[in-house]
Amino acid sequence: MEATVMENPDERVATLAPVRLSILCNNTTESRRFYGNILGCQERRATPTSVSVDWFGSQLTIHQLDSYNAKTMLREVEGDDVPAPHFGAIIGENQFFQVASRLKEAGWPFVIPPYKQCRGEDLEHWILVVLDPSGNAIALKSFTKVPAESWA
Repeated sequence: MEATVMENPDERVATLAPVRLSILCNNTTESRRFYGNILGCQERRATPTSVSVDWFGSQLTIHQLDSYNAKTMLREVEGDDVPAPHFGAIIGENQFFQVASRLKEAGWPFVIPPYKQCRGEDLEHWILVVLDPSGNAIALKSFTKVPAESWA
């Protein structure tokens, strides 16, 4: 995301722009179910081998490659083993808990279950990490002390 910051650091205001992300999957039917039905992302466009969804205000396009299987490596972040690479979104607290609830109701396994990271610090936030059906790692965050649109 692109952020615009004012000259005086005490008056920082970030203006975030949507991004476009393109990833691979091994089955668009499973991806459509996960991103649409479980995460609640609205489908915008689909072909037999791809699907584009509204990824919390940005565009996520998922292309099918039959032999694709994401390989994840773990990297220590704030004491957690986090899959790398990963992508995600910064969303409001209500939306964060709605998505977490949908994942739990669907019986979707968490790599990192929802919890508060960086407690007491300026960038304290809720975080969860899951893998999509193709093994792509997704991290969702909700900041508790700064508005999501000014996290930068």
